[in-house]
Amino acid sequence: MEVKLAFPQDRPPLSIISAAKVAGVPLTIDPTLASGSVPTLHFSSGDFIHGVNTILRYIARAASVSSFYGRDAIQAAHVDQWLEYAPLILSGSEFEAACSFLDGYLAPRTFLVGYSLSIADIVVWSNLTGTGQRWESLRKSNKYQSLVRWFNSVAADYADILDEVTSAYVGKRGIGKSPAPSLKEKMPGLKESTSGHQIDLPGAKVGEVCVRFAPEPSGYLHIGHAKAALLNKYFAERYNGRLIVRFDDTNPSKESNEFVENVLKDIETLGVRYDVVTYT
Repeated sequence: MEVKLAFPQDRPPLSIISAAKVAGVPLTIDPTLASGSVPTLHFSSGDFIHGVNTILRYIARAASVSSFYGRDAIQAAHVDQWLEYAPLILSGSEFEAACSFLDGYLAPRTFLVGYSLSIADIVVWSNLTGTGQRWESLRKSNKYQSLVRWFNSVAADYADILDEVTSAYVGKRGIGKSPAPSLKEKMPGLKESTSGHQIDLPGAKVGEVCVRFAPEPSGYLHIGHAKAALLNKYFAERYNGRLIVRFDDTNPSKESNEFVENVLKDIETLGVRYDVVTYT
């Protein structure tokens, strides 16, 4: 089954790409999502999954590497904890504290979970690498010896794979902030209500969907507008479609360019990327 990983070119999910390579899970890379979009895994069956940790858990389960998701349910839970913790490494204010914690934790250990490599090791390793020169400077110092020992051991065991990934996606300044679990990432999960199913557009075809967000430019955005804009964003991304912003001329006496400009600015703040703006 063909599997495609889609993500924004300016935010490559290094942890996903590295984990898939190590796990022997083949992915087709598609770095064409709009900036700020959540990484998505598309299957040839038409199904897909959203979000960094959701995709990482799928890779761990599909891995050809033994015990990549732990040897039992307890170890799998520890792996999940590390997946939740790992994004802190890419937070500028938390980087040093995370390194200090990891150094102490790894002092008596060879791996993060149990006695063999798991996806937790690859994700934490990838996030350290993703900070670029900041980690490299610490790595060359004697400050965190246990952490460096562990990092070098993982790098040596999977040198060819990890070197290929880092050379392709990481520069001296790193890959920037990770597309880590956040409110934006959890929003697609809102579709998993009591039924646990994703929202679909009946009969819709990938690449052929066009949605419209049509606010009246007679005031500023309110919560209802934000909900509608984000729902349109969801469907446009889900089906690789187009999103049109259309300003309806239904109340001319109250409309102004100030409201038009602020509406466009606010939806961009929400992460909504539109293809065209029209006026009626």
